[in-house]
Amino acid sequence: MMPSLHNYWFTFLLLLPFSLCSQVLAQDCGCLPYGERPVITLTDNDGAGTGTQTLSCDNIYLLDGFVYVNSGDVLTVEAGTVIQAKSGQGESASCLIVARGGQILADGTADCPIIFTYQDDPLNGSTPYNTHGLWGGVIINGNAELNTYDGDDLAEGITDASGAGRDVYGGLDNAESSGVLRHISIRHGGSEMPNPPVNFQNKINGDETNGLSLNGVGSGTVIEHLEIVSTLDDGLQIMGGTVNLKYVAVAFSTEENLEYDQGWSGDMQYFFSILDQPAMVGEHGFDLEGDDFEFQDVTLSFLPYTNPQIANFTSLGHHDAMAVRWHNGGGGRLYNGIFQNWDFGIDIEDEDPCDAYELFLFGELEIHNNRFWNVGDSLALDTMILYDGPVWNGNIQIQDHFVSNNNVGSDLGLDDTFDALAGFITSGVDPFPTAVDSVPAEHQPVGTFFDPVDYVGAFEPGGENWLTGGYLYQMGLFYIGDVLGCTYDWACNYDEEANTDDGSCELTTCGGCTYENAANYLSSALHDDGSCVFAGGASPCPTDVDGDGTTGVNDLLEILSLFGAVCE
Repeated sequence: MMPSLHNYWFTFLLLLPFSLCSQVLAQDCGCLPYGERPVITLTDNDGAGTGTQTLSCDNIYLLDGFVYVNSGDVLTVEAGTVIQAKSGQGESASCLIVARGGQILADGTADCPIIFTYQDDPLNGSTPYNTHGLWGGVIINGNAELNTYDGDDLAEGITDASGAGRDVYGGLDNAESSGVLRHISIRHGGSEMPNPPVNFQNKINGDETNGLSLNGVGSGTVIEHLEIVSTLDDGLQIMGGTVNLKYVAVAFSTEENLEYDQGWSGDMQYFFSILDQPAMVGEHGFDLEGDDFEFQDVTLSFLPYTNPQIANFTSLGHHDAMAVRWHNGGGGRLYNGIFQNWDFGIDIEDEDPCDAYELFLFGELEIHNNRFWNVGDSLALDTMILYDGPVWNGNIQIQDHFVSNNNVGSDLGLDDTFDALAGFITSGVDPFPTAVDSVPAEHQPVGTFFDPVDYVGAFEPGGENWLTGGYLYQMGLFYIGDVLGCTYDWACNYDEEANTDDGSCELTTCGGCTYENAANYLSSALHDDGSCVFAGGASPCPTDVDGDGTTGVNDLLEILSLFGAVCE
């Protein structure tokens, strides 16, 4: 583990210049710097919604209330655009809502992400990581299949004042496209509705907005490189549909980082999840449900089953939380994941007539080739996985499945905990496995959506962090290790990426005469090497080695760096 003090100063230095870096990034994207962008308010226009329009990265857009993209309309968001939202909770929250039949085309890039955040976010890294609930969130209502009794439902945490039913989701088009979300950062959202409406159907799940809610969204929707940070309630909630996701990170949610329900049958690969460890906030990493049986809002067959495939994930928690709770008819398949730093592993419940245990018996709940470490206080099977129900041998059945499908307690060398001080991360995690752990062919997810990989976890051992440059990276969540190189900015080979000096600094290749009144003045020289030739034969300031017009510390350092050299 990196020493905490070292990482604290690294984080401090990282945050200090971020405001300047943000301005440069905005300019590199072909956009105005953040501080120069005018603010344009977006409202619902008395039910007309946003209409079909393009949001430019030369503006900052401010959501005021529940703002809908209506059916038939397309909201295009340019790379590098910032969308902020007025603060508020419940009916006073501000959200962006894509109605069933509408589309959002938010296609950012790695260098120019699209940011959703709260009003007046300084965008300079000065917001504490544990700041939650400053606005509503992003909600997409699609037209794909659910397992609710009437095939649709009302989105949580919002209302449609127009009465046009724009808060309804679900249908029969599993291939529908609600648009594109690529290279998106959603920050500090989530709200709670204190008094659910009388006709609210989805009572079992509460009445809150989340960081991102995907409701009945179809497989034609593209969601890649998504980051959801510090949400009140759940970070990512998926209610039914067939949507697929790739490269997703959810961090610091107050309840669950991932919740799914109502017949979701899509796929997800490369998922990183971490709870707030210093404050011990967050109840579960994954809360996996499948129906609304208690309120009689599920088809008689319980079809479509809730049984997505999730592969290559890394889930880090704290010792007052459970990694996975499977209940309320939830199924699914977990492949090649890593669970570390939890009080308890996986709980499979058996209460209603078609609970998670029945999905397990039907072959719709499977656990393949996952690794558990630092779970509870032992590696006992009943700590890593547990059946919770009345069947006398249920625990044995599930534990036999666990063992036969190559799930084991294994230390892969991750640094799975972070430290923080006053809301700022001082010591990060290292999510890269150092131990080699291959994936047997029989434990690969099914389908062409998945990349064939031979490692467990969200990050390839020795590979690149696909979250580099994102908000979590800027917060200092990741310990980046030692990057060797020349760390002195006065050297010819200074490496701005290096954090550990390797003794390679040199001054010879960029030296020359830096005095403009010298006969051999060299404009490209970075420091003076004492070679100047003057008309009078003498330098006016022979001790000014670096040529800045004064004799200072840098001059002494350059002289010391040449100490012992033989003069010819």
